[in-house]
Amino acid sequence: MTDQAGPRVVVDAAARDWLRRQGSAVTVRGSPRHGCCGGTVAVPVAEARTPDQPVDWMIEEADGVRVYLAPELAELDVTLTIRAEGFWRWRRLFVERASG
Repeated sequence: MTDQAGPRVVVDAAARDWLRRQGSAVTVRGSPRHGCCGGTVAVPVAEARTPDQPVDWMIEEADGVRVYLAPELAELDVTLTIRAEGFWRWRRLFVERASG
């Protein structure tokens, strides 16, 4: 990632290898999660694709993967680590968020 403002993105080795076979692009966006007592929080999620409308999205290279960050995530001062879990065709991506 470059030195500009925004989150630091790390792609772990398993996710990087899987994403390279899927086209070397990942979209990271906020997905709303609703609490049992009200309130909503946007949890970062990763999808192995290019966004439909990438205008205004922050585009970064991380470990050889093109990362598209949704506008609502661009101002975060966090580290987002993209990981893969599962095996063979049942792999999925997930995002860990850590401060600073």
